[in-house]
Amino acid sequence: MYHRKGFTLIELVTTLAIVAVLLAVGIPGFGDALARLRVQTAMHRVSTDLAMARSSAIMRRSPVVACPGTGMSGCRADADWSRGWIVFADPDGNRRPDAVSDLLRVSDPPSGAGRTLRIGATRNFVRYQRDGRSAGTNLTVRVCSGDTLNGEVIVNNLGRVRTARPAQSQPCPL
Repeated sequence: MYHRKGFTLIELVTTLAIVAVLLAVGIPGFGDALARLRVQTAMHRVSTDLAMARSSAIMRRSPVVACPGTGMSGCRADADWSRGWIVFADPDGNRRPDAVSDLLRVSDPPSGAGRTLRIGATRNFVRYQRDGRSAGTNLTVRVCSGDTLNGEVIVNNLGRVRTARPAQSQPCPL
């Protein structure tokens, strides 16, 4: 009596069919979960950097600016935060770091930004005063995935940061 070790063709085809069905059902759900995670991460990064900017302004007793930009080049003229943002001390009010030591944070764009994830604001910068208040009007940073608004990071005139998610699906205003 001789037994061969291994799989029969029927066992192999059955196993492959089960794996194919599981992948067909699981991959779309995984893509949605990944998109939600990207939005959540982007909102968290923006809100923590804005809260850090406020804390730094209070601690330094000097104005601090958060805006879209990269490194020492200062603030960009647009309100597109999808390409990254900077936080820096700005005692002279020129919206540009004057020395490398003024630069408090340089945040790279989040994963997926520019392709499916868009981050835009109602203003192109926020300046925190010495007491932590935000100068000007409220700032809302919107995070959209595709054409759908997925969340907002809101800075009120007192400088406090909060996040909000729409209760129902809304088109992206960006």
